[in-house]
Amino acid sequence: MFVQALAEYADNYLSKELGDEAWEDKPVPYFIELAPDGTFLNVTNHNVATVRGKKTFSSPAELRVPKSPVTRVAGLHPLLAVDYIKYVVGAGPWTAKGKETNNQERHDAFVALIGRAAQETNDDALRACARFFERPDQVDLARSALGAAKTDSMIALSVNGPVVKRPSVREYWGRHYREAAGEQVAKRGDAECLISGRVGPIARTHEKIKGLKKLGGQSAGVSLMSFDKDAFCSYGWEQNANSPVSPDRAMAYVLALNDLLRIDKGHRRDIAGVGFIFWTKERSDFDPMSNVDQPDPAQIDRLLRFDPTADPDPNMFYMAGVAGNGGRMLIRYWVAETLGTVKANLRDWFAGLRVADVYTGKPAEPPKLWQLLRAIDRKGEPPADRVIAVLRRALEGQAQPFGYRMLSAALTRLRAETHRRLDPVRLGLIRLCLNDLISPKGESLMSESLDSGQRHPAYLSGRLLAVYESLQYAVNRGVNQTVTDRYYSLASTNPALAFPKLEDLGQKHLRKLRRENPGARVRIEQEIGKLHVEIEQACGFRFPALLDLEAQGRFALGYHHQRAHQMTQAQKAKANQLEAGQKEENQ
Repeated sequence: MFVQALAEYADNYLSKELGDEAWEDKPVPYFIELAPDGTFLNVTNHNVATVRGKKTFSSPAELRVPKSPVTRVAGLHPLLAVDYIKYVVGAGPWTAKGKETNNQERHDAFVALIGRAAQETNDDALRACARFFERPDQVDLARSALGAAKTDSMIALSVNGPVVKRPSVREYWGRHYREAAGEQVAKRGDAECLISGRVGPIARTHEKIKGLKKLGGQSAGVSLMSFDKDAFCSYGWEQNANSPVSPDRAMAYVLALNDLLRIDKGHRRDIAGVGFIFWTKERSDFDPMSNVDQPDPAQIDRLLRFDPTADPDPNMFYMAGVAGNGGRMLIRYWVAETLGTVKANLRDWFAGLRVADVYTGKPAEPPKLWQLLRAIDRKGEPPADRVIAVLRRALEGQAQPFGYRMLSAALTRLRAETHRRLDPVRLGLIRLCLNDLISPKGESLMSESLDSGQRHPAYLSGRLLAVYESLQYAVNRGVNQTVTDRYYSLASTNPALAFPKLEDLGQKHLRKLRRENPGARVRIEQEIGKLHVEIEQACGFRFPALLDLEAQGRFALGYHHQRAHQMTQAQKAKANQLEAGQKEENQ
């Protein structure tokens, strides 16, 4: 399914590149400028300004260059009029120790190809290049001018413009490519293509996939299908005869991967050492990954009202998590779903993550992916399996529910980072984890705001801690360390140990509040008494002890919901007070 979807992407989005099989786009940082008589003129930089965030960088501009008809890991296979520096000018400062002979052999093969092409085409620019290579002093000048170039730099020859753009050069290389590729294909015989299902010639080897160097792959490229060791082969088949794919389909899936892995195309996100590439079968304005990564509140509001029965949207959405391992590509994750299903899953995802914002009392804004990752890892860089779990839950819905590991990670960070205890992103993640765990049991789900009908003792204990904190604030608004700062970790894991201490402290605060604000004292004391009764009725003794992970999550939500409710009530009281003051003023 994966390679079929990739080949389909190439058919739908890269038809022009598929039709021009002998050529490809590559960054070429340098041009060697030559006069018509072969005299070296200078080396020019072929760069373009690239904007990344707030910074502007200069990077090599792309040029349409010849594609090799064979894999160039062995043998001498030069390209025409443009190639790596070792082919174009041979050995130099860029040459590694012991590679001088290797570089010189490739340079000789490159020069020989220029000579043959110039003789067969009689092209003026190719003849100028041939004259240039006949003059060692001119080649030395070019080699000196390229002293700062790197070993993987591509160099193009230019005679009043890049030589590779001339029609006769393109025609020559197209013919050369088809002949060489045909010879390779003819050696393999016929077989059924695993992608198209058609019987016909198969590709001996497949092109390299670029763009995975930073994710563990080789700079020269990696392979998705490769049989370069005897242990990988079966029944006497050699190389890719073990996984037969026709030349055009092999080209299609590699072309698609190389396009999707380009950072500038917007189809790739690198997270935790995995490159996530994503696309839709047909063009669509809806981008699921962008909604997970950087959700727009207005668009999420529309998504929360999405009805899959009214808009089934059969367009397919694909995502793969890929990485490199030396010369091979690893597939860490793969999903193929209709866009309608993905929209419904994302609707449930954002609905499940919603909780009330403590400071406004209203539902918090939809969380961004980096915020969720920060909620389960101190640096926001969790292991790849955690990142994949988050994306699977978002895109595949309840078919891939969160488990205890995710809940444990979220609770650990919540206890460790006390200054983020009221972060709605963290509490939203805890709520979603809890609901994924308790939903199969048939228990009532945790709500996004205060649930006065919730009778779980851990939830009630969390609410009670928030009330004790509000009592402390009522007595002393300038407190440096709240009761929550002191007792949250203990209260959220063993309320039976923490709350007797909180009761003693609370009685002192109530006595002080009786003198300063009797009305507030009565209200808070009634609230404390009500929660005490509900806890006793729920568990048959004073307070629960040794809360498990689920109960710890309920405690966190209870505390958060009570704080948000208190803020809402305070805002309402303040609004009523202002309104009453204005009425009194008007009278």
